[in-house]
Amino acid sequence: MPLMHSTASLRTVRVLPSQDGYRADRALAALAPDLSRRDAKALFKAGAVRLNGKAVAGSQQVKAGDTLSIPDSATGPNAPASASAPRLATSHGKQIGRLYEDEHVVVLNKPAEIPVHRNPDGNNKRETLEDVLEKQFRFSNADFRLRNIGQDAAAGNAAEDAVPSENRKSKIENAFFFCHRLDMETTGCLLVAKHARARDAIIRDFENRRVRKAYLAVAAGTPPWERLTVKRPILYARGDEVRASGARPARAVKLGIALEDGDPRGKSCETKFEVLRRYKGFTLLRCEPKTGRMHQIRVHLAAEGFPLAYDKLYGRRSPLRAREFIPRTEGRPAGEEVVLNRLPLHAWKLSFRHPATEKNVTVEAPLPKDLKEFLRLLKKYRPTANSKAEARNPK
Repeated sequence: MPLMHSTASLRTVRVLPSQDGYRADRALAALAPDLSRRDAKALFKAGAVRLNGKAVAGSQQVKAGDTLSIPDSATGPNAPASASAPRLATSHGKQIGRLYEDEHVVVLNKPAEIPVHRNPDGNNKRETLEDVLEKQFRFSNADFRLRNIGQDAAAGNAAEDAVPSENRKSKIENAFFFCHRLDMETTGCLLVAKHARARDAIIRDFENRRVRKAYLAVAAGTPPWERLTVKRPILYARGDEVRASGARPARAVKLGIALEDGDPRGKSCETKFEVLRRYKGFTLLRCEPKTGRMHQIRVHLAAEGFPLAYDKLYGRRSPLRAREFIPRTEGRPAGEEVVLNRLPLHAWKLSFRHPATEKNVTVEAPLPKDLKEFLRLLKKYRPTANSKAEARNPK
């Protein structure tokens, strides 16, 4: 029998010799009889498990004698709702993971290339998260639709990213409210409220800047600074209004223009940047937007001369190909392989006050496979001699 004990509402199990080399989530499910494998995965995604006192991913391999600890409240009837909730997936089979869930909120792990909202006219070429929620959650009340959570907030007072455009075509029949925006190509943490009371509490926290977000971004170039705070206001205009600036967006696209600090024509903004790792020609950055304006990180980086490594609106418009990184592929078919053709921007960490318990909840979204592979490519073929910030870097 596994060694198990409870102290201060913490339950700990010890990995047996027969489980040496198991994935941590598999080992936990085997050692805690009241947990299914899915329950164990949900606990790891919620950050509720500690391996030898440290938070790890469920895929981490364990060794005999290692300890796995979970709160007593994380099992039985109080287990994360994601363990028994219906799976979320697009019609093409792309899974949308849950990073945290209970009866009040859910934090989704948004994949790339899927928009959050439908267009105002209801015509989208791509399936949206709104569509996915509509398919997976079917309820009897015919009166609900995903709504603009900013409508009930004090006029003009809500954070921009907490005010998604209302979609009047939605037919979802339960109270789900997207609490902030992510661009279609951006991955990571997306906070959704499950009822109006949770929505109201979260929107107040957005207004008061209590919600903290950290993004990972791969920028083109090598900044001369280690840390930088940008406070340049942003002015928004349609594509046909800014063509004189040299940009070539489609006419219907809304483009952000960074103005000089203090210019009253733009919306006030603040973004903090920190260099995590440097490569030849590229830099991995931690980005913390204190405000939530549309395209804020992208606009501020471009204004400082270090746009995202790929960004059709504010930086490079052509995909990055293998020949640019792997010398032996130059002039060969392998050199045409695309290694990056979307925004290298990931909503990495999200910290918010729980609308019911008022306790702080911090959620982390693992890097998606394509960005992991791109960073691996940079590390191998574009290393720099002074890139020694390993302790601060995400795995």
